[in-house]
Amino acid sequence: MNNISIKYNLLSSKNKKEVNDFMDFLLNRQLKKNSTSMAGYKKKILSVSTWSENDIQIFNENKNMFNAWKIEEW
Repeated sequence: MNNISIKYNLLSSKNKKEVNDFMDFLLNRQLKKNSTSMAGYKKKILSVSTWSENDIQIFNENKNMFNAWKIEEW
């Protein structure tokens, strides 16, 4: 740890600010990873929509009509 502080003290003020900003970025990212709760994840999963067979049938009909489309030859 002493080695880090020696190196830090050798930096210019601009580079010290950059190191501090990067450490803040890493800490912020770490806090976001740790704050992911199971309840929030479950709520997000439950909000995913589900489609019925009737909803999917519309897509199948459109696919069949698209496949039946005759392409003109030049």
